[in-house]
Amino acid sequence: MAEEKQIKKKMSTKQQRDTMIELGLQGASQKMMFSQLGISQKPAETLKKNDPEFADALDLAVVHSQSYWESMLLANLENRGFNSRLAEIALRGQFQKDYRETRDTKVDAKVEVKIDFNKEVNDLIDALKKV
Repeated sequence: MAEEKQIKKKMSTKQQRDTMIELGLQGASQKMMFSQLGISQKPAETLKKNDPEFADALDLAVVHSQSYWESMLLANLENRGFNSRLAEIALRGQFQKDYRETRDTKVDAKVEVKIDFNKEVNDLIDALKKV
């Protein structure tokens, strides 16, 4: 009986993995994948942490999804009717690590520091006198 439950669970998990990969091939986001699986972000993170096969399938699905959007952009470089802005938003939103804009920010900071040199010199002279 326990073995039967494990087999059913594995079959269900395999279906989850297959579904994620299929959705990734269609350009779906992780949230869309989780929605199709009927799970929220936290359980998905737990599955990814505790189930290496789930983690591998999710990673592969994300690679497929990024590839989908990049292929769409490349295939439509000269197509004026293609909404490249939408594809750009999808790429930047889903794959922030790869499509993050970096901006250097220069900050000028001035700090006013007051030092009482007379006190410091007097303290030093007093210390030398004690030696």
